[in-house]
Amino acid sequence: MKNIHEKLMDDCRVLAREAMRLGEVPIAAIVARGDGSIVGRGWNELKAKRDRTLHAEIAAFRDAAGRYPVSAKDLILVSTLEPCIMCAGAAYLCGVQSIVYGLSAPMDGGMSRIQPPESPGSQTPEVIGPLDPATIVKMFQEWIDSHESDDEQMPYVKQLLEHHSAL
Repeated sequence: MKNIHEKLMDDCRVLAREAMRLGEVPIAAIVARGDGSIVGRGWNELKAKRDRTLHAEIAAFRDAAGRYPVSAKDLILVSTLEPCIMCAGAAYLCGVQSIVYGLSAPMDGGMSRIQPPESPGSQTPEVIGPLDPATIVKMFQEWIDSHESDDEQMPYVKQLLEHHSAL
């Protein structure tokens, strides 16, 4: 039987496949409540919106806006890729309880580069990952196989796969 994080990661991978179908890299994110109910979904939208800040996690937080109390302390952020420092920072500021990711992104290292806030009411999320990295690596390889070598996101994806070549 799958636990809540595994189920949410399954849903996240479905979103990543949808992103791939639209030409985006397979980076997707979900914001859920502690009971597993999904309140926000998103994926990287660099190609569609030409916005370098619209990472999957930020898109999911924007989608979730107004769907949970601002004071909620049970949020779960699930992403196919380890959040960058911008997205990890957003998770800390939103009071996320758990950050779950599928594949590490050591060249960005958001989870190791951020310091927890010290403001009243803040909390430091539990970090869970990598969770099923081999499946995510396969998705990135599929993306490479279906895109031109001059795609602007190709160098990042290749670097990511080179790091995970043992999987």
